[in-house]
Formats: sequence, C-alpha cells, structure tokens
Amino acid sequence: MQANRLKSRINSADSTAKSTKLAVILILHPLYHADYPANRRNRPWQRLFLGPVPYFSPSFSELFPNAAVSSIDPLASQAAVHLLRNGGSAVDAAIGANAVLSVTAPDQCGLGGDLVALVYSPPSSRGPAQVQSLQAIGTSGSGASAEFLRADGHRTIPRSSLGALTVPGAVDGWLALHHKFGKLRLDQVLEIAVSYATDGFPASSRLRRNFEQIRGLASGAELGGFLGTMAGTTPLVRRPGVARTLLAISKLGREGFYAGEFGAELMKLSDGVFRPDDLARPIARFATPLEANIFGHVLTTNPAPSAGFLILGALAQLSGTTATAGDANWYIELIEAFRTTSWMRGYHHDNVDLASVLAGTVSPNVVRTHTVSAGPDTTAITAIDANGLAVVIVQSNGHAFGSRLATPDTNIFIHDRGAVGFNLIAGDANELKPKARPRHTLSPMMAQDANGDLALVAGTMGGDRQPSILAQLITATLRDRSEPSDALVQPRFAFTSTSVGDLSGFDTYDGTQEPAITCEEHLSSSIFDELIGRIGVVTPTPAFSPESGVAHVTLRRSNSWIIAADPRSEAAGIAGY
Repeated sequence: MQANRLKSRINSADSTAKSTKLAVILILHPLYHADYPANRRNRPWQRLFLGPVPYFSPSFSELFPNAAVSSIDPLASQAAVHLLRNGGSAVDAAIGANAVLSVTAPDQCGLGGDLVALVYSPPSSRGPAQVQSLQAIGTSGSGASAEFLRADGHRTIPRSSLGALTVPGAVDGWLALHHKFGKLRLDQVLEIAVSYATDGFPASSRLRRNFEQIRGLASGAELGGFLGTMAGTTPLVRRPGVARTLLAISKLGREGFYAGEFGAELMKLSDGVFRPDDLARPIARFATPLEANIFGHVLTTNPAPSAGFLILGALAQLSGTTATAGDANWYIELIEAFRTTSWMRGYHHDNVDLASVLAGTVSPNVVRTHTVSAGPDTTAITAIDANGLAVVIVQSNGHAFGSRLATPDTNIFIHDRGAVGFNLIAGDANELKPKARPRHTLSPMMAQDANGDLALVAGTMGGDRQPSILAQLITATLRDRSEPSDALVQPRFAFTSTSVGDLSGFDTYDGTQEPAITCEEHLSSSIFDELIGRIGVVTPTPAFSPESGVAHVTLRRSNSWIIAADPRSEAAGIAGY
C-alpha cells in the first residue's frame, strides 16, 4: 500500500538522523462532565485530584533547538516534521500539514476554504529580517446578488445558500507561498496527504462528533459510508476525490484545481453564481503587513480585510500597565481595552486604511460597516525551520463543514465565508456584491524583539473571539513573561452574543445590544466575584472547551523554540527536533 511504503520511508529517514531528535506530544482530553462542581474551579493542580473537569488536560510544552511545528492533529504535525527533516522549509512543512488537515479535518478546514499567513524571513546578506503577509481570500461570484436574497425575504445570508459561497482561496495561497518560500517539489509536499486520502486515516473523535451535523445530507454521503455506524469503532476513512484533487494540484498547479475536476464541479454547484473568470482570476496577494510597537516588541498581523488590527488596537491600550497575569486587574484591563477600541470594528472591511484606524486618524470619508456573524471552525498551523524561516497559516471553512455544500465527486466542502463575511444591508461596506472580498476573522500574529529577531508566532481558531484570545496570550507571554503552557491553561474571557440561529454564537457585535462577557469556569471563585463586582455580569462557560478557541503559540526562549499545545484541543500535535 502507498501509505505503508511512505511510512516506511519516514521511519527510515528519521532513523538516519543521528544528530537530531524528534519529539511529538499528543494531548488527549476526557469527556465533558456537566456535573463538575463550581467550588472546584480554582487551581489546575487541585482539579487533578478533586474530580472530572470539562475537557481538562494540562498544557504541555516542549523545547526544540532547531525546528518546531504545531497543529490540531498529530498526523499533520508528523508530516510537517518529516518534510523539514528531508530538506523542506517551514513553508513546505506548513503547507504539508495543512494538506493533511484538508483530508483528516474537513469539518475544520480544507481545499474549499480561505487562508491567510505571515512569513518571517531572518536577516541575511540580502537584507534585514522581514515579515510578509499573504491573504488568499476569494471573492464572491460575478452573479452574487444581495437584491435577490432580500427580494426572497432574507435578512441575513443563509449558510447553505449559493449567496454564502465565495471562491476558495486556500489552494492559491499554498501555491503563492510555495513559489516564494518552498524548497521541495510540490508533489513531495502533498505526498503524505495524498497517501492518507488514498489509503485511509483514523477518524478523530471530533470528526465523528461533528459528522452528526451533516448526517443525512447529500454532502455527508461519502463520510457517512465510513462514519455511519461509528459506535464502538474507529474506522479508516478514505477520500479518493480529495486524493485526485491533491494529485492534480501537485502536477498542474492552479490549473489542476480551479480549471480541473473540482473547478468544473464548483461551477455546476454554483448554478451561475460563479463564472469562468471568477475561478481564473488570481486570488493570493502579498501585502504590506500591519505593525505596532507594543510591549517592547514589533507586533505584526495581516491588513484588511482580516481582523488582526483589533488585537493591535486593544493591546496598544495596555502598554505600561503592571497587572499580574491572571489576576482580576489583568482581566479588567483587557476587557476595558476591547471596550474602548470597539469602535474600530466599524472599519472592518476590505479596502480600508487600517493604519489610519489604529492611529486614530480615520478619515470621515471612510465608510463604516455593520458587523455580522463569524464562523467558529478554523485551524492554525505554526512552523519554524532550522534556518530561522517561520510561518503561521490560519485556514478556515467558516462553520463546521462550511456551507455544508460539497462537490459531488471530489467531495470537497465549500466554506460559507460569504454568509459570515457579507451582509444584506443596502449600501453597507460589507454588503454582498459581485467580485468582492468578505471581511475575515482570521488573525495570525508574529512578534519581533528590539533586534529584529523573531520572538513569537501565534494563531487560533475562534470566530470573532480570535482577537481577544490572541490578545490574552500575547499579554501573558510577552508582557508578563508567562510560559506558553501557563498562558494556554489560563481561563479565557470572551465577548459573546446570546442570539439563537443557524449562524448564532458569532454575531457578538451585531445590532445595538451590548455584548455579554463570559469566562471559563476554572477561574478562581474570588476573581469571578471581583470581576462581577467591578464590571457587571460575567457568565461562566465550561472549562477548557474548544468553544473558547484552540490556539497555537511558539516563543523563542534560551536559543530554542518553546511550543505548547492548547488543552482545549481534543488531540493536538506539537513536534520538532
């Protein structure tokens, strides 16, 4: 079998590396226990002895002297390290990991989604260190129409409607990154993903659980053949259509995807919303990243229409503060920073000068926008190679399985970014219109120290919670010098909405109602009480639930990379050598 031959080559290559050591950390989580008593939600070591905790596992960290990778899946992280050990760059490794996830985690990400990335190039004879931003955000189709949906009685864009579809940008993003930073051939980068799609992979508990959302739908038929009778079994899942598509990409590049079998199926599925030119038009764009000097570091993120500027805006309010990570003042400072800068969300759309927004010098001619719901199912991948090249990729379906519409033969789920990035408000900057880029919640982050050396790489899932999740992690690690594992274990607050609907839970800033504040229930009771007394209602949420975001953070410490796995991931892989 192809997979066995490939695994044999991996083992053989690894055994010959005499001067390096491969380490892989796998974090597994117990089942959720709803009866966990509130009076036991204080310290991690106490919870280990006092009883079951929702999704609890300590966050482990590991030091690697040369290279490090983090993803939500050990299979993906192992594939990335294999590529690094065989001469690949960090970008090769991240693309290889993302390709594996496009096979094994169709609920989280895939070929039918979008991608944003940051790439750090270390100083060399050709120039100083540099961070480059890539956005592979596809546009709406030429036939997209808000008027049609409004006339049909819709006030929001239905998740599984054709209006929710935008051209998937992830593959174009892979190709742009590989062209500029790759060292291996593209077929080598995608080979392991092809083997899992062809010969099978074990379904994760997350995939088996999320499959229930599409059980009975036409798009779930292929997965249903493997997961339909999943009780007490761990079936090997095969995805031959995805394997064919990956092979076509490896041989023909962009033409093999957008003009190949998948492209033809997508055109037919869209029923006229997409036209040939929509798929032929290049998607991936390298752009000047946004930067800000905060906590003695230069923090970098992607420009519009991504959401990273909201992190920079909030963190800029904290410079010079002296709160201790995890105490009541620490939470209140961060919460108030996001409240103070909430006006910035009115400028979250494409083609806006976010540098002016961050500087507080917004032109009155800039069109403000209404915000709409944002999807929860996203994944981040970080990779750093022995030459110092580093990348963080954030890749998304929008919601789980995206729009829940899939191409019939290749069985690739198409994201619903149109539903969560556009709206139907006439004249709004994010109104659905032809050939437009939707706003995005994806928010990768990097930090450089005063010497220009890379200090931090971070990314997360979490819909419109991504800015607050990363702000908490960056504050804890860069300003307060917490270890990554401690920062990841720390209880997280979030702003949220209580609305109910197909796109609910991620429309925090819709309408005029003040967002509710939540915090994970493993926060100590005394701090919970103090927060409530000082800022109002704070609602506890289950400790270490994936709903609070699965984040990835890597820091440079003592000439090594320290990398940790988020305990909110049911199975995470950190790897390196």
